[in-house]
Amino acid sequence: KKRPTDRNIPPRVDTYICESRLYTELNELERNLDVAIIKKRLDIQEALGKPTKVKRTLRIFISNTAADQLSHVEEGNNYDLNTGNAPSWTLRIEGRLLDPLIPTKKAQPIQKFTSFFKSIVVELDRDQELYPDGNIIEWHKQAFTQDSDGIEIKRKGDKDVNVTIILVPDYTPQKYKVGPGLTDVITLKLATKAHIIMEVWNYIKQHRLQDINDKRRINCDSKLTEIFGLNQIQFSQLPDLIDNHLSRPDPIVLKYTIKVDQQSTQNPYAYDMDVELDSVLRHKMMHVVASTQAQKEILGMDDKIIQCIQSIDNSKVKRDYLLQFSQKPIEFINKWIASQARDLEIILGETKVNLEDVRQTDFYKQPWVKEAVFHYLTSKTQQRMQELLASQRSG
Repeated sequence: KKRPTDRNIPPRVDTYICESRLYTELNELERNLDVAIIKKRLDIQEALGKPTKVKRTLRIFISNTAADQLSHVEEGNNYDLNTGNAPSWTLRIEGRLLDPLIPTKKAQPIQKFTSFFKSIVVELDRDQELYPDGNIIEWHKQAFTQDSDGIEIKRKGDKDVNVTIILVPDYTPQKYKVGPGLTDVITLKLATKAHIIMEVWNYIKQHRLQDINDKRRINCDSKLTEIFGLNQIQFSQLPDLIDNHLSRPDPIVLKYTIKVDQQSTQNPYAYDMDVELDSVLRHKMMHVVASTQAQKEILGMDDKIIQCIQSIDNSKVKRDYLLQFSQKPIEFINKWIASQARDLEIILGETKVNLEDVRQTDFYKQPWVKEAVFHYLTSKTQQRMQELLASQRSG
């Protein structure tokens, strides 16, 4: 069923209800407000297409604990050897965001440690035959996995273990490492593909390498010729040629030695990593664009307003009807009957004669009535004569 959309008050209602003029002014104000809101939403959507990032520092801590070690008993610690637990250690890799230098940015939403990495690989340097459970531990980010402030790895063992920790950052959008040849042209070493292409294009414009006759063609200088191996290239070839000089970013490799001679060991060094976060303003803008609750409430109020307008319109029609009847009842009734007769003719498809006029005696006193009767009787007489002739022939 089609929704009614007319929100305008019927004409001349303001002469009966003075307050209706206020509604008309509010309706006009709402139209202007809707236009302003639509423009602002378009501006927000355009801004979301150009993501703004806030740089922060992620500090990574590495530590381990040891349990049920023989060295702990020799030192006089109160360990019960009758528990039957084998010596073990637990490796912890944790991280947290440092507070920004500018206090006004403390409202930045906090992301957890694992949200910054695609995968974490831990390689243990120990004898495979003594520890058949494996020396490589891998963690990979899943689509719906909840992020955490760190990871823990627990294994059996009573000796110190050298560990290699490989962290693969998760960049959004994806960043690429720029090859050594391309870094001679642009200053970027790690950036998104769009950013790299834009920097190369700026280099081309700065050195006026576009062909004069065909702007789609690029005349390479000595540096670009050495990089791409061509003297001339088309602009459409540029992304594919740049891809050959891009690679995945290098992972972060950390070294650590797990100590079992103490109950708890903390790495004396911490590692800082630069990360980028979406700004708070961007989160708010995304919430505004994605929110539909306010729109549903507005649509519900619009429906109520339209129902009220329809009710006012119906009341106005009834008032006009009764007012005309009270002022000139006979003339009003005649007009009303004539109107109903015309409507009936339209429904029945008969539009030649007004049925209401046929009921009046004056209708049969018109000059054309005698001629019409003569033609009618003549047609009936001819019809009767033909019937008689047809019966005599058959007899």
